[in-house]
Amino acid sequence: MRPDGTDLTLLSETVAGYPFGAWSPDGSRVAFLSGSFGEGALLVIDADGSGEAHVTDIQARAPDWSPDGTKLVFEAVEGGIYSVGADGSGLKELALDGSGPAWSPDGARIAFFSDDAGNFDVYVMRSDGADPERLTSDPADDVSPGWSADGKRIAFVSERDGNTDLYVADLDGSHERRLTTSPAPDEAFSWAPGGDRITYVSYRHGAEPENIGIGDAEVFVVDARTGETRNLSRNRAWDGDPDWSPDGRWIVFTRRTDHAEIYVMRPDGSRQEMLPGFPDDAVNDCCARWQP
Repeated sequence: MRPDGTDLTLLSETVAGYPFGAWSPDGSRVAFLSGSFGEGALLVIDADGSGEAHVTDIQARAPDWSPDGTKLVFEAVEGGIYSVGADGSGLKELALDGSGPAWSPDGARIAFFSDDAGNFDVYVMRSDGADPERLTSDPADDVSPGWSADGKRIAFVSERDGNTDLYVADLDGSHERRLTTSPAPDEAFSWAPGGDRITYVSYRHGAEPENIGIGDAEVFVVDARTGETRNLSRNRAWDGDPDWSPDGRWIVFTRRTDHAEIYVMRPDGSRQEMLPGFPDDAVNDCCARWQP
């Protein structure tokens, strides 16, 4: 749909339960999974709904595009991280163990997390799988790495302080810094295009990550330099799934009451608006992602 919620178009009826599609860097295609929630065969489809094609039948999770749009990296359900051409060619195993692969903005490296050393830590390897390096080494779990737009920093979620908080570090693991300090979980983050801010979901008002849509979750923003945080959504509903517009002027998110709807707001939390979508139907609309 358009950013104002109009021209809603069904792209594919093949998707079965997994809400997150991944836009190609040029915005012309969408990669998605067909299968049970969170995993399935990897497919791509053109943004107008044409050209749907299987990329691989390997049961996959968490696909991510290479910056040039020629390849996809994904986590295999049965283990390992793979890359494959967007046309299905050149399938290659990059790591025997790992989850949540994320391609660097320059296409040279892939970040992921793995429990190869006994607990989950964040790693970085070359895009061909060579030279894996351990970025974090805390006894607690460090997961879900995400690159800043300039590729110089990686944010991740860590349990080292007793619950999930956001951390950020340089590519060599130096200048590691805790960004959030709430006694409740903070997770599910999204970098701003400028690399100066990060939106995330905070459960400090009583909601629990395991019960999506229940309780009062909020969308917060944190300054990646100072650690200053701010509640943006400020609503008793469950607010989550934040994603920045490419120009950094808007944030799209999900608001769940008795069902979920797509909302947008400004980066300061103002001008919160529900997008039309299916406003007259008590069905769940969620998990929106901006076209690049």
